[in-house]
Parts: sequence; C-alpha cells; structure tokens
Amino acid sequence: MSQLLTSLLRKPSARDYLEGAVEAAQWLRSIEVGTDHGSYWAQHPTRGEGFGQIDFTHGTAGILMLFLQLAEASGDASYLEDAKRGGDFIVHELDAYGIDYLCSNMRRGHYLEGVHDSLKSGGAAGVAYILTELNRYVPDENYTRVALSLTDTIVNDAVPAPGGVMWSGKSGVNFDSGTILYLLWAAKRYGRPEWAELAASAGRAILTTGVKAETGGTRFTGFRNMVRLMEGFESDEYDVPNFVYGSSGIGFTFARLYEETGDEAFLAGAKEAAAYIAGIAQVEGDAALLPYRLPDLPDVHYLSTCHGNVGTARLFYILADLTGDARYREWLEKIANGILATGAPELHSPGYWNCYSVCCGTAGFAHLFAALYLRSGDERYLSAARRCGFVLLRQASREGGGLCWHQAFKRIDPDDISVEAGYDHGAAGIAVSLLHVYLAEQGKAPVLRAPDESFLRR
Repeated sequence: MSQLLTSLLRKPSARDYLEGAVEAAQWLRSIEVGTDHGSYWAQHPTRGEGFGQIDFTHGTAGILMLFLQLAEASGDASYLEDAKRGGDFIVHELDAYGIDYLCSNMRRGHYLEGVHDSLKSGGAAGVAYILTELNRYVPDENYTRVALSLTDTIVNDAVPAPGGVMWSGKSGVNFDSGTILYLLWAAKRYGRPEWAELAASAGRAILTTGVKAETGGTRFTGFRNMVRLMEGFESDEYDVPNFVYGSSGIGFTFARLYEETGDEAFLAGAKEAAAYIAGIAQVEGDAALLPYRLPDLPDVHYLSTCHGNVGTARLFYILADLTGDARYREWLEKIANGILATGAPELHSPGYWNCYSVCCGTAGFAHLFAALYLRSGDERYLSAARRCGFVLLRQASREGGGLCWHQAFKRIDPDDISVEAGYDHGAAGIAVSLLHVYLAEQGKAPVLRAPDESFLRR
C-alpha cells in the first residue's frame, strides 16, 4: 500500500522532509471541502466520516497547525489562505450552532461526556487555542472574539469539587488537565490572571485524588478512573499511568501550574507523579519502558505520545528544566533510549504497531527526538529524528496529488486500515513532525507548540 518516496540507496536530505510536509499539505488540499463560509477537512475522507468536525484532535483546528507552521518554514504565504478558510469555517459553525457543535460528531459515550471544555478530543480549549494563534498570522477580530467566547464558556463550566473546581472529573490531559493547561497558556496570552487562578483551583482539586503507591510516589487517576469508564471494571486498582489519561500527564500539569504560580504543592505533586512512573518502569541498563495498563497488562509497552514513552517524557523534560535535578534528565534519557532499544522506528512491537501518527506512532517519536537534539546538541537524537522521518516518507502513499498515510490506528483491531486527515491521528500531524525534523536539521525550533507540549517551550 505504501509507496517508496526516497531511494533505498540514498538517505533523505533535510529538503526531503520539508517536501514531505508540503506534499501532505497538497493531499489535504485535495480533500478540502469548500463552503460559502470557509473550508473543512473530514476526519476520514475515504470513509465519508467526520465531515464538518472542527476540533483539534480530529478536525479542522488541528489541521491549521500544519498550515501555519508550513507557511513560516517554507515562506509560502498561500498556506495562510488555507488556514484562513479553515478558521472562517470554525467561526461560522460556532456562531451558527454554539459550542455543542464541537462534540456533535463524537460517537463514543465515555468520551462525549468529558470533552466539552477539553484541549484535545473534541473540546473548546483546543479550538480557542488555534483561533488565537491564527489571529497572530491572519489578523481577524472574529477569531479573537470566538476564542474569548469559548474561554468564557470554559470558565463558566467549572463546578465545585473537593479542594477546588473541576469540569468533567476526568482528570487526565485529554480532559480536565488539558483544560488547565489551556487556561494557563491563555492567561498569559490575553493578560487574564483570573484564568490562571481558576486553573490553579482545578489543579488543587486533582491533588486531593492522589494515592500513595507501594512501588513509590503517588498515583493520580483523578476523580473518575478512565479504565473503569472504558472497560467497565469494578475496581479502582486499574490504572493507565501515562500521558493522556494518567499520572504522567497529570504530573506534567502540576509542573506547569508550579511554573506559573510558584505554589510548591504543585511541584511536590509533579515529583510524586514522576516517582510513581519511575517505580513502575521496566529498566534495563540505560533504557526504560512503561506499562500501558496496570495491573493486568504490565508487559504491554506503548512507545507513543498517548500511553507510552513519548508522552511521559514530557513530565521528565519539564521537571529537568524547572529543578535542574540531574535525575530527571537521566530518566528523560532512559525513556528516549527505551524507544530505540526496541528497534523503533524501523521495527514494530506490540506497543508500536503499524501506526505513524503523532498520537500513537512514528510521528510522535520524531517530535521527541528533534526536540532532544535541539535541547542537548546530541547527534544521537538528530540521527533518531532522521530515521523517524525516513520511515514516515517510506510509508507514505501518493494519492490526490500529495501524500497520506494508511495505518492501523487501533492496536486491538490491526485489520482496520484507515486514512485520516487530522493532527493527532492523521496526515496533518505527521506532516508537522516531518517539518520538525527539517527544522532540527537547521538547528531551528518550531514556531508553534500546543499548551500540552513541554518540548522546546516558548
């Protein structure tokens, strides 16, 4: 299914990574759906699913992340016109149908219930973020107006919780912690300190949910345990400890709260979460892998942003920055080494199946290694980023005059092959990763980083 885009006898040049991103944008242009009030991109264009979706993870908002960064990196201002059409569509739909339009295409019940205000997975915060960034490149008061309206809704949706406030009670980064991260970012961007105060109140509430672990540190599953919601388990002993649902992402959120507020309780919480992760890691020499789920799947090791090494590295990255403690830098290196020790990105494993996305696959690795190279200057990381870029180029398919990726997004359903457009799961995010490898080759950092990313924070 994939089509070899670079010769096996020639390693890609830096320009190849940029061209890969450009060709992915060309494919996105080929599936663009134009309307009288802007454009959108379907999540699953070949299946006829996800039409009109505007959120960051699956829909138009995330795709704008590519167009904005590609305009900057390539010098081609036409990508700003693509971004403007997407922004105009988002504004029109929200003006016409309101904030609930955001979740209208989400079909999974346990997700739909918690994403209204989230940064990722369909929520208002992710759209407010991208509209704010879009306004920097393509000034339009409507983008700011809608972003501020969405943020006001998020603020008003907060409800009392033990120790503070919450939104959904699902405390991971895909839910309430992501909302916190957005509010911290928006508070600085718009000069609204009360939003940071609300974020801190939500963080203090999540701090109350910690449970001391026998292996060390504190486990944070939040007010509502995601494993129980997803699998119907009766016991709260089940835990998905990594970034999007679990302790590493919540710990990262505590670290950001400490960074913005100076409250030592948040730093202590972040350190406790890191100690918990270190206590459950499988370590061999200078490499570490992390369990996908405990206690029943301790030997399934995702390498990904969502439930594995890439996402959890963000916690140790930010703690190394904030504390200067060499132990966090050493753990960051162990986690990065763990990915490579499995044979990735070329070899697949139960925790790295045939998926190339930012969320679950190779593109997420590229983000991490490019950032580690720029942070440390260690050529090993640049080599790893190049290898990831080569895999992404080799696995691309040429369709619609550009590049897309056929992948098995769901680990437990390997025969379900799909082509997605969006940022976290599809071509837009993969193209951004190729762009980041291209920039790393030149010693340059990306111009945009979402609020849930610690790498090369601006």
